[in-house]
Amino acid sequence: MPTDPVTKATEVFSAPIQGVIAALGRGIAEAQTALDRGSVQAQEEIDADPRLASLGTQATWYQLPRVELELKLAMTMSEEGGGTPSAATAAPAISRGFFKPVKLIAQPVSASYQNRFNYDVQAASTIRLTVVPVPPPAAGGQAVAPARLSPEDVQTLALKSSAGFKTVTQANQTVPDPKLRFDVNFNGAARVWYVLQYDPTDAAVKAIVVAIDDVTSAVRVIPT
Repeated sequence: MPTDPVTKATEVFSAPIQGVIAALGRGIAEAQTALDRGSVQAQEEIDADPRLASLGTQATWYQLPRVELELKLAMTMSEEGGGTPSAATAAPAISRGFFKPVKLIAQPVSASYQNRFNYDVQAASTIRLTVVPVPPPAAGGQAVAPARLSPEDVQTLALKSSAGFKTVTQANQTVPDPKLRFDVNFNGAARVWYVLQYDPTDAAVKAIVVAIDDVTSAVRVIPT
């Protein structure tokens, strides 16, 4: 059974400010990734349903449009690798660039921190952050890069897979059985092709669905 990361967490009373901000960014990114994965899973379920796929139904995509954070922190400064030089050597040290880099250390003002160090929350610093999404880098002047594979390439990969598509031979070529519906669709957001074969006149016939990665050409059979 997987371990709950919350119950095994250890409270940290101080960290470099850049580490605190980076951790907040990672948390927001992981939350957005979880939303995206839910949408991808919903799209796979739609594409595996012949009726919904034939209607062109698309899954809903959710986005965190703006995240505002306000942090109460106790701030201290520390010098890396040494102390402050004496007055006699301060001026030469400055001219020679001998001062060590200074780090800004943040201590989140939690209840534990206040109780442990008898800290007055009125002395805390306030940092306000706003995280907003930006468009992905343009590829060839387009926000979404075109597909690498062609529908013909995708059909060939699908028919060669172990999914069990029904085929016939025409002009010495293997093609999908014309008696069945054969759809090839590309999801630009997920960079995945979906190939679906089913009988529109008989719902009892089990549909065959595969997902093909547009980048790696990996074929994955989706249970129906």
